[in-house]
Amino acid sequence: MGGPARPEPGRRRPAHRHRLHDHRRSVVVTDRAQLAETFRRFADQQCAGLSPLYATLSHAVARSNDLLDLAARTRPGQPAPNLLLGGIHHILRRGVQHPLAPYFTGHEHLDADHADSLLADFCRRHRARIERIISTRSVQTNEPGRCAVLLPAFAALQQQLDERSIRIVDVGASAGLNLLWNRYTYDYGGQRLTLPDSDPATVLACDIRGGTPPLSIDAARFVRPVGIELHPVDVTDTEATEWLVSLTWPEQTARMRTLNAALALASRTPPTILAGPAEEHLADVVAETPIDQHLVFVFSWSIYQIFGSPGGRDRLAATLADLSQQRPIHEISIGHFGHDTPRMIMASYDAGISRSDVVAHCDVYGNWLDWLTDPAHPGI
Repeated sequence: MGGPARPEPGRRRPAHRHRLHDHRRSVVVTDRAQLAETFRRFADQQCAGLSPLYATLSHAVARSNDLLDLAARTRPGQPAPNLLLGGIHHILRRGVQHPLAPYFTGHEHLDADHADSLLADFCRRHRARIERIISTRSVQTNEPGRCAVLLPAFAALQQQLDERSIRIVDVGASAGLNLLWNRYTYDYGGQRLTLPDSDPATVLACDIRGGTPPLSIDAARFVRPVGIELHPVDVTDTEATEWLVSLTWPEQTARMRTLNAALALASRTPPTILAGPAEEHLADVVAETPIDQHLVFVFSWSIYQIFGSPGGRDRLAATLADLSQQRPIHEISIGHFGHDTPRMIMASYDAGISRSDVVAHCDVYGNWLDWLTDPAHPGI
């Protein structure tokens, strides 16, 4: 009885055990190398010009096996750099004292020499808390600034359609802040736009490049807005909204202020959001929206999360074309769509026939908008 037989003294262990050990070690080394490359790409491609701090910290993670092993604790399918750095930011925002904290104010520069030691020390001291955050939470952002890009599309659509009311459905709504677009005040290159229900303290600024976008809009025609989200953010839950803010990059203080102001508005009048996979709700929304209302689905950087990549937009278009056999449908989508510069697509579907145009180029956060005087085919 007892455990497995031990090899006799002096006898070598079977070679297959060494091969198994070497294989496992090889897998660990390969996983670390891939994760290190993920952090380097995040630093060089996503943080460049936007967050010098996160670029520096991401390179520090890529140089450390211990930090890479910690980052590997993120949930499958979640972006490790965003989760790890967001988790650190979240802990520091709760008042934890550490020499790393001043650099997360967005006002102090952290050089690479200090980054390695400070980050390693912080993660060593708070490893259990970081592991708990990154192994249970997901990256979920909500950018109310994008409403400054969406509003001209709503205005353009209103001009094209008849007098019936318009229903907006935000797919991938997160906390539903884009559904409150009529509650914000807008500043387009110094031109202030105030709607009947605008909050004067929540101002979304957007520079205009290129053509002049349509800004004349009757907000009263837009009725019964609803969001669809796999895991909606409860805007009345302080812990949930604090995590949303922690995912904002430290240098982007204006973006953080706007997000906090929008969340405060939402907490007073929470938007309506349908929880669950979009695929389960799209057909239901089409069926229950009265024919005397125009139906508009909005996708703000959410297509590939729902329909996959590559080919996500093609699958979305096929889905909406199929649903349009029941009634006409409109789509407004913002994303990169395989291009360096984000763009906005407006499309219509009726009886299975679709038409789509690129109507604008824009900033990821809605900081600028280039409205195209001559709409282009989405492939351009």
